[in-house]
Amino acid sequence: MNKFITVESDRDLCLSRNLIVLLSTLLLILSSNASSAQVYTTKEGIANFKAKMSFNSYTGESDRLNGTINFVTGEVAFRLPVKSIKTGKDKRDEHMYELLKLQKYPDVVFEGKLIDDFDFDKKAKQTVKVKGDFTLAGSTRQITVPLDLNPVSKGIQLNATWSLLITDYGLERPSLAFIKVNDKHDLSVVAVLKEK
Repeated sequence: MNKFITVESDRDLCLSRNLIVLLSTLLLILSSNASSAQVYTTKEGIANFKAKMSFNSYTGESDRLNGTINFVTGEVAFRLPVKSIKTGKDKRDEHMYELLKLQKYPDVVFEGKLIDDFDFDKKAKQTVKVKGDFTLAGSTRQITVPLDLNPVSKGIQLNATWSLLITDYGLERPSLAFIKVNDKHDLSVVAVLKEK
């Protein structure tokens, strides 16, 4: 009788251990899937800039912004090929590429971290700040940018706007017919980030 109880107890203990291992493995898989589900990317974001002069202004646009936001680690990285920026005039584009030292620095780059948390349970627009290094024409400055993040059916809609002084990046203000372009340039980014 004792022998039978011991065998049953050993079998129960073995089943319990196997169940614990199975549940632990399942939880590990689910948590790693949840982590990877919080990495969002874009390869077709739109970036714009607006430059002003005394009596005129012009814009540049690219639809080749690519980047990633990792909501687990908070890491944010975006890259834009300089050659993809178009202003609507070939001559002005050539001058801009020369000014931005395209041959040496082919990309505009931002690398940073989210300062604020994004709440996936909220199904409404949230503004979170990101702080990091913005590199333009080989010159890097630390900036903080507010990001509007809005959950949509296809992922997360990102909108951001900020301004910079091009002279902060060692760039000379371009001129047109002896009229200098303003130092301050307004930038904006629009993208739909999709789950990786």
